[in-house]
Amino acid sequence: MQQAGKGNDALTSAKTHQDATKRRYRILVVVMLLILSVQAWFGDFVNIFVAPATGVTPPPFSVSGFFEGVESLGFTLIWHTFEGIALVVLGASLAVLSFTWSKSRSVRICSLLGFTFVILAGMGGALFVLSGFSNGGNSMQMGGSFIAAYALYFMTLYYSK
Repeated sequence: MQQAGKGNDALTSAKTHQDATKRRYRILVVVMLLILSVQAWFGDFVNIFVAPATGVTPPPFSVSGFFEGVESLGFTLIWHTFEGIALVVLGASLAVLSFTWSKSRSVRICSLLGFTFVILAGMGGALFVLSGFSNGGNSMQMGGSFIAAYALYFMTLYYSK
């Protein structure tokens, strides 16, 4: 009799650990969605109110040129950029953790696709900065990829329940 009790305790402990892990993953997805929401507001603010409608002289097409372009518009674009870097790190973490903490294929696919679209949004943003804030196609890529990432992380949250 006592042996069966120990087996149930181990099963209960494993289930509790699995539930806690799932909860932590879902919390990280919610954090991702919150940061994405703030990122959207700062991005729209920069695009509509800070970046000149006619653009500026494009910086050199390099990493230092990118940071020069970011600094040229001040705090809001600097914030938007560093928030974007945080989204890339969090997206990569969620993609890796989806394979470690979840057995659901849907969670893994949505998390990987969400991360892919975060990268694509960042690429669009970087190219928009390097165009001197004048290439509407790059801005559109940034916004469209953001919407896809946002939707995919909501789907990740749904499938991780």
